[in-house]
Amino acid sequence: MTAEELIARLEALPPDTPVLVEGYETGFDDIVEFTSEQVVRYRHAQEWDGEYQTLDRFSSQETGALQAAVIWGRRGHRR
Repeated sequence: MTAEELIARLEALPPDTPVLVEGYETGFDDIVEFTSEQVVRYRHAQEWDGEYQTLDRFSSQETGALQAAVIWGRRGHRR
């Protein structure tokens, strides 16, 4: 994804939308996907956890869910 493509995708979002990236591991990859996800801040995150988790990671209904833009790299599915 180029800067121009990313800017166009970001401009379509409300200005207060959080933009998140994959956490953990090393290195960088090209952006291959840009999705919208419902997430909640994970208060008990360890060093290797992301600050936010998708709602399906929790057994009970979580409050404070927010819609976030998530940028995925080529190997994100392996994390």
